[in-house]
Amino acid sequence: MRTEDQRSVTRLALGVTGVFSLGLFLGWPLAVVGAVFAALFLQAPAALPLTAFAKLFVFSIGLMFISFLLSSIFSPYPLVFLMLVAIGIILSFMWSVSGAGVLPGVIALMGALMIPNLVLQSQDLALVLVYWIPLNLLFAGFVSTLMFVLIPAEPQTAAQKKAAAPPSFDPYRRIVRMSLVTVPFAMAFFVSGASALLVLFFVALLSQQLAAMPAAGKSVAKAMLTANLLGAAVSIICYEINVIAPVILTPILLCFFFCLTLGALGKSQAPLATAAGSAITTALIVYGGSVAPFSDEADVKSIIRVLQVASAAFFVIIAYVVVDEFWPEKERQAAQ
Repeated sequence: MRTEDQRSVTRLALGVTGVFSLGLFLGWPLAVVGAVFAALFLQAPAALPLTAFAKLFVFSIGLMFISFLLSSIFSPYPLVFLMLVAIGIILSFMWSVSGAGVLPGVIALMGALMIPNLVLQSQDLALVLVYWIPLNLLFAGFVSTLMFVLIPAEPQTAAQKKAAAPPSFDPYRRIVRMSLVTVPFAMAFFVSGASALLVLFFVALLSQQLAAMPAAGKSVAKAMLTANLLGAAVSIICYEINVIAPVILTPILLCFFFCLTLGALGKSQAPLATAAGSAITTALIVYGGSVAPFSDEADVKSIIRVLQVASAAFFVIIAYVVVDEFWPEKERQAAQ
């Protein structure tokens, strides 16, 4: 493995484990979201510039408060409430496609999905989330920046920057494609009265990852399914180890080990290399969302979490494949 790849894997493992560990020790709300944010930051080739991060942090605060305010006002009116959720999802995709990027798009979807869902359950809990999503983002950004300072990355060459540039795509098709998949899922989720917040977070993340691929197709769907199955498998193994050694040091060591292992896999030439990055976030959401408190129910909770996330993953990925079959990217190219 190249020296730069070794540094990248070490940054990822130490940074994500640091956020994950402090979340366990301090017990702050939705600490697993902070760990996922850290993983997204640290999988980038360089640290996010301070100005860009400050704008992202301010945006997250404003978005969460606006979402909370609108959700609180219109929650007594179900039809209007659901229409606003659908509009919020579409606006999130429009903003992401306009050049904002994957992480800002995820945050926008969190505001459109998670805050309204929690308002229906408890406005007090929703207000806690309004504060803690930006705080998780702030802490993840601080840790990731610190890791890039302690373990510097090599400057990117012009060829690497060109290779990392997104391919051309039809923005209208991408917005409609994402909306046709995510809006029906959200409507079904809200109407059914479901309350699994981490599943909504997972859907927001998965939708943005798939949206970054203009022509998903069956090959990409297979890769994403593989990534989520790999992440679920890692989570199940971690649960079983937790049952054997139910102490707080166990999840910390397990988090470091699977971040290190999957990070190294992602830098290798193995067939599963492309699935490693998504597998890390899936493992963090599934395992991190069920790891505390340690109790006799831990194994039951883990199985339920795996089933919830797996169901959401299958729905979203298969829906993307269906949309791509009826509206392939090649039609846009032929029309030009």
